[in-house]
This record gives sequence, C-alpha cells and structure tokens, in this order.
Amino acid sequence: MKGTVMAQLSAAVCLLASPAARAASPLPVTLSAWSDARALPSETALQGLLEQGRARKCEAAGIDLTRLLPDQLEAYHSMERLLSTLPPSDPSRATFENTFARMHESYAAAAPLPPPSVPATLAEALKNAQGWLQQHEAAGVKAFSASPEAKDAGRASRAALVASMLGKPNAALAALLAAHQLAPGDPQHLANLGGVLVTLGLPGDALTVLDAAAKLNQSPSGALGWSSSAVLNTSRGLALTTLRRFPEAEAALRSAVAAEPMLSEANLGLSHALTCQGKLSEAARFARAGQRRTPSRAATPATPTQTAPEEVRATTRTGPDALTRLPTAFTFDLSGGRETALPDLKLPQTPADAQTLLPGYLKLTDDLIGRMKALRDRADEIDRQLRERTGLPVVRARRDALWAAILSVEEEPGLKALVSAQAKTGAEPGALVQDFFYCSGGCIYEQIILKSRSQEEVQAQCVPALEAQNNKWRSAMHNHANQLGAYLKKGYQLRTALAANYSDPLWHERASLTAEIFATATWYGYVGLAQGWAQAITQNIHWESCVKGSASAAPPVTPELALPRADSCKDLFDDRAFSFSVDVLSFKISCDTIQMGTASPGWIGAFGQLNHTFGTEEYTVTVGVQQGVSVPGTSVALESKQGVYVTWGEGGLTDAGVSVKTGVKVGIKGGSDTKATGSDEIDALSGKWSFVASKGR
Repeated sequence: MKGTVMAQLSAAVCLLASPAARAASPLPVTLSAWSDARALPSETALQGLLEQGRARKCEAAGIDLTRLLPDQLEAYHSMERLLSTLPPSDPSRATFENTFARMHESYAAAAPLPPPSVPATLAEALKNAQGWLQQHEAAGVKAFSASPEAKDAGRASRAALVASMLGKPNAALAALLAAHQLAPGDPQHLANLGGVLVTLGLPGDALTVLDAAAKLNQSPSGALGWSSSAVLNTSRGLALTTLRRFPEAEAALRSAVAAEPMLSEANLGLSHALTCQGKLSEAARFARAGQRRTPSRAATPATPTQTAPEEVRATTRTGPDALTRLPTAFTFDLSGGRETALPDLKLPQTPADAQTLLPGYLKLTDDLIGRMKALRDRADEIDRQLRERTGLPVVRARRDALWAAILSVEEEPGLKALVSAQAKTGAEPGALVQDFFYCSGGCIYEQIILKSRSQEEVQAQCVPALEAQNNKWRSAMHNHANQLGAYLKKGYQLRTALAANYSDPLWHERASLTAEIFATATWYGYVGLAQGWAQAITQNIHWESCVKGSASAAPPVTPELALPRADSCKDLFDDRAFSFSVDVLSFKISCDTIQMGTASPGWIGAFGQLNHTFGTEEYTVTVGVQQGVSVPGTSVALESKQGVYVTWGEGGLTDAGVSVKTGVKVGIKGGSDTKATGSDEIDALSGKWSFVASKGR
C-alpha cells in the first residue's frame, strides 16, 4: 500500500509437520495468552470478595482521582493492592475493607466526581472530549496538531495505536479525534475513541460516541478475529456501568460475552454489573472467567473455537484459599524438555551379596548427598540474586506463573498417576525389611530366634527364610524401578520443558536446578532402599546362622545419572515469536519477555503520564495482521485471527498474548518504506486494531 506507513512481515518458518502433511492439514491458529497461566481461587471465594467490596464499588460516591494529592493517590492504590493480595479467608480482610471504605468516603468528599451526563449528539460528545484535552493536555494537543500524523486519517489511527501501546490513552484521544475528523465514516475510529473515553473517566461522552459507531457499517471482525460488535459492546457496557445503569450494562456485556468468549474484559465488566445488582453467584462465575483470556468449557455456554481444559491444583492450600491453574501443556511450550533414566543399580542376588555391596551403596549415597548440597547451594545463591531483580510487572507475573507451575508440576494430569504409582511400589521394599527385622512384634527373624532351641534349628529356618525375603525384596525393587523410572522420566521431562520457557539466564538455571535436584533426590531414594536392606542384613543378624555361602557379587557399578539441561527459550514464544514496529514504536513478545519502546517519543512525549487515574482500571489493545497473505517459501497463509494484544493497568502492562499459526515463527518489521526490503518480507499489518476498556482484575 503506497504512500502509507506499512509494517512488513519477515517469516522464518519452523513447521513441525512434513510438507505433505501441511498441505493436507492446515495449521490451526491458537491464542497464547499470558493470563491463562494464572492460578485462581474458587468461585465461592470470589463471591465472598465481591460481597465484601460491593458497597465501595457500587454504592459509594465517585472520586475524581486527578484532584487527589500524590500521597493520597498512592495511599489509595496501596490499599487496593493490599486487598488484591489478601486471601479470602484472611481474618484481617474485613478490617482493611472497612478502612478502605472510610478512605473512599473521605476522598470522595474532598474530591467529588461530578455526576456524568450523556450528550445528546455526537458533535457535543466530541466537543467535550476536545475540551478535556485542552484542560488536561494543552501542550500535547499543540504538539500533535503540528505533527504529520494529524493530517492523515490512517497515520492518525496508527499514532493512536502507538500511544495506546505505550500506555498513553490521553495521547491516543487526540489522535483518534483527528482520525475521526479526517474520516468520519470509519467506525473503527469511533469505536476506539469510545473505549478511550471510558478509560479516561468520560463515560457519558463515551456512550454517545459508541452509539454513533454502532450505527455505522462495521466489519464483522476486527483484530485477532474478535467480533467488532462484541468489542464495541464491551466498552459500551463499561460506560453504562460507570453511569450506574446496571441492567443496560448487563445486557450489553452479555451480548459481548456470547459473541466473543475471548473478551475477558466483557466477563469482568459483566461481573461488576451483576455484583451491583446483587447477583453475586453469577457475578463470581464471570469474575473468575475474566481473570484469564481463554474461556473454560464450563464457563462458556456457546462452543468457541478455543476452550481451556480442566484445571489442576496449583498450591497445597485447601479450603477457601485453594488455587487451581490450567495444565502446563495449555499455558506453556513443553516441546523443549529433556529426558533422563533411572540408572541400573546392582542389587544383591543373595543375602551374602549384601555385605559386599554395602560399602558401594554407602559411597554412592554420600556422593549423591554432596551433589544435592551443591545443587541446592547454587539454587540458594540464584534465589538471592533474583530477589533483587526489578522489571515489568507483566514479565514478573509471567515468570512467577511459570515458577508456580514448576513447583506444582506433580499435579499435572500426565504425572499425577505416576506419583501415586511410584509411592505405592516404593513402600513395598521397606515393608519387607520391616517385616523381617524391625516390626514391634512377630518379626520373621525374631520368631525364628524365639522358636529355635539350638543354633542348628536357627540356621535351618533362618537361611531359607532370609533367602525367600531377599527374593521378594529384589522383585519389589525391580517393580519399583519400573514405576520410579517412568515417574523420573516424565517428571524430569516436564520440569526441563518448563525451564525451557525461560529466556533469562538466571531464571533458566534456577528452573533447571529444580529438575536436577528432583532427579538426584529420586535416584538417592532408590539407592537408599538398597542400602537399607544391605545394612539390615549385615548389622541385625547372626551372620553364620542366617547367611549361606560367601558373596558372589562385585561392588556396585552403575552408570552416572544423566542430567541433560534444556536450552533456554531465547527468541521463541511457545514455538512462536511476534514483533512489529509502527512509526516510532517497536514491540516484541517472546517466551517470558516483552520489549517495547520508542525510537523517538516525538509528539507523544508532550503528553503527561496519567499515573493510573483512569476512569477504568485497565484497557486492552489488539493489533491484527493482514488476512490471506502467504509466507514466502511455504504454504502458510496469514489469517485475520493472527496478531497480538497487550493489557495496560496500574504499574504498566498486566497481560499480553500472541495468536499465530502453530509451528510458525514470525517477525514483523516496519518503517516508512512502502516496499519490502527482502524477498521474504511482505505487507503484514491489516490496519485493524482495537482499544477495549476494562474494569481490571
């Protein structure tokens, strides 16, 4: 598209299937959302939280946060953050809720929010928006008006996209007003403008703008293939909620949820509208659904193209504080895991072999203890370094979610049964030792001694009894080795696969150490069972009376426990990377990192930071790619469902996700050049993008 600033796509294809298979079976488009990895409380717990906060959120007078002093604003948001971290059963929660309610009442009296009005016409709403800009961002408006972006509708829209991605909805407002003035018939400009107005605390103007957008001829789907009407109804529902027109808000948001289940913003908004009408049970269901991007099967009445699987336990907590998460196969890339195997340990063929094997067992256990100490010491050192780290909240949350998945990996569907199976077989060798030597009464060896009247009788009974017990023990150890080996193989593979999702060297090493400690401890436990049997035979019986013959076994020779370390995820995000640049904005999402910045802030720098004084708590920006464009050298064609989204909230980005074809790694490059700079670069950005207001999580 000549004369416009277009992005270009450079696609490096790493397809997992064969060319023939790819031609016969098109690769699906899946959305990888970081929020899907969140561990969540139950609906019952959330219902209690909604009840506790209902009066403050639904009935209290509004606060004009822009009029609060900096220390007052920080105190207000600190209390919000504190309440968000307290578990439902915390006995101090009710006290803090009451304190926050009194703080809200005091601030509302000092800085009351004027009751919003709804303009009768679009022209009046646009005039109000311009007035808001002149009052709050006069310098920014002047800088934008002098820029080239203010003279072209397409460039103004892209400028609004850049500002939104950079966390400046105030700057986006100026650009969208210009885009609408230059192209008044484009519904996308008005729909995005309405979302921005809701976010900036202008719900009446937003409602009028959104109603005007709904009357224009819209494309059925926007960025990421999401329903355009659903996106519009989400922002409209949020505006109605802020205006306290809860039944109307409920209708709009129900429509949005039904049309586009991926809109977690609609779920959150609907939860708020229902809460304020006292429908707490249903509100809790939508509140929980809104915490993640991908809908669960249980929470979605319709049948969307992508739904989440059954959840697994995320922590050891029980009761109201219990958390559950989605399986790691759904939220992370597990293709990079490595395998290990349980070494073949020499076991005593006869009781006499135990004496010869015991020194080798003792040395091996000492070596393993030393290895585990070295691994744990290094892990402790890394933990100290990681505690000093800072960074984007969304990146910290992503890495924390990955770490939580590693810590609760034994709850995974493919591993949980193996945990139980190896625990059961692992108890059998010890029970055989216990039955022969260490029971509180009636042990086999003890009964032989008590019932025998001579040394000859002891020997006649003890030798065959111990040989029979040794055979049972060997059989139990072989059986346990089979189960333990399967558990070790799967557990190590899963842990290293999760470690491979870290691109940061320290985090990757820490996660890898967890896998290595697990494998070493598992092997140590098996060796310990052999050592225990050998020690029991050597130390607890009269040797000549119970052991026949001499040892025939050589000292134990076992292969080293292999601990292959998975590669770190340098530039892959679940086998996919997504990056683009538009004008001064550069953005990349991969693995566990997000990189975003500006080459030169230009006119956007003239707009001030809002310091989270938005009318709503969060907003989401979606960016789409051009449909039907083929990736050079492959049979893969881009689809409208492909693209990226980011969510902004207090403190910066709070969520992000990318939707690309499975097995394809793509990168989008852009600039002012209208022509591809290489044979594998093609026009990629569709020009579709959305600004969706949200009540926040």
